[in-house]
Formats: sequence, structure tokens, C-alpha cells
Amino acid sequence: MTDPPHSRAWYARLARELGGYRHPWTRVLDGPDPELTFDALLTEHLRPDTRVLEAGSGHGPDAARFGSECARWVGYDRQPELLELARANAPAAEFHLWDGKGEMPTDLRGPFDLIVSRRGPTSVIDHLNAVAAPDARFLYVGPRLDVPRVPQRLRSVGWASLGEWRVSVRAWAPTWADWQTRCEFMDEATSREDWDAHAGARGRCYQEERYVLLAGRD
Repeated sequence: MTDPPHSRAWYARLARELGGYRHPWTRVLDGPDPELTFDALLTEHLRPDTRVLEAGSGHGPDAARFGSECARWVGYDRQPELLELARANAPAAEFHLWDGKGEMPTDLRGPFDLIVSRRGPTSVIDHLNAVAAPDARFLYVGPRLDVPRVPQRLRSVGWASLGEWRVSVRAWAPTWADWQTRCEFMDEATSREDWDAHAGARGRCYQEERYVLLAGRD
């Protein structure tokens, strides 16, 4: 991809070429997907009366998968192309265009019982007290074992961690093109020389990492 990673043009291209916000490289995991921890916690906190706000809904995979298990699923994203796909993928959910900056749209003000962010914008933390029901929970997953700014920002708005999970699974990028795309996606430097020095018959080994956090009001 020629557009700067995680720019609006880059996300629009993902929507066009991959049909959503997906990892644009092939990977082979030697163990369970580390995001299963997030899935399990999300499922545990869904009830028929739960109202969910999803920050960074992307093309709507979680709304399509989990939306029927709760009373209301509302998502927002800054990328119109992804929201168009989300509305088609999860027609029972609600989706709104917002970049997490400035005044929050009225339709996103809740109250919500569960606020979720699967690698989505951490800026939603600044709005938790405005959107959250009294006993609400915030569930987040990030792409590295530590995301220090998340617990720090939570403390700044009077929320505290109820649990943290760090999951790491060995993974393989089978080809140089896959490895190059992965490094671009993760904003990591690489070179063909590095690939040639470390790749083997299965490709290049790396750790697929996730940091999962569940929080509530302190």
C-alpha cells in the first residue's frame, strides 16, 4: 500500500480492497488467537438488556457477531467507507460518523452499560463519564503487550482497571510480502536483508500480542 499507514486514505483502501478493517497479510498461529480473551470477556458482559457503545466499529464485525445478544449496539468510526460496510454487515445495529474529537454526537451519549474498543480509538476514554451508565464497564484490546496510556488515561477520568490480560502467541508471516505488509501495518522498520537473515522454511517468526483491559469507575 502506498498511502501512509492508518491515514484516512489507507483505511479507505482497506475498505475497497479487503472489504473492511482486516489484517492485510497472511499469518499462521501456533496457538489460539490472542483476541479470544477479548471475545470471552465481551460475551460474559452481554445480557439481553445490555446497551453497547463500540469505539472504532470499522466494518461492523463485532456488531454483526454479538449485536443480537444485547438490547442495543451503537458504533462509531471516522471512516465513511467502513461505516457503509458496517451498515450492510450489521443492519440491526446503529452506526455514526465521528472521529472522537470535539463534541460527541447526541446519538452516542447513551447511557451505555458496556463500552468496547477492539484496537479502536482510545480517545473514547475521555468521554466515558458522559456515556456510561452507573455500573458500566469499559473493555479494550490493543496490539501490544503493554499500552501504558490506556490505564493512565482511565485513572485521569476516575476509572480503574478491574483486570488486565497479556497474551502472546508465536506466529509466522509466510512470505516477504506478508512480513513487509505486517511491519507497515504495525509501523515497524524492516528490510529485505533482515528478512533473508531470519526467515526460514515457514517464513518469519514473530509474536502475535494482545493487551486486554477491563475497567470500571474507581
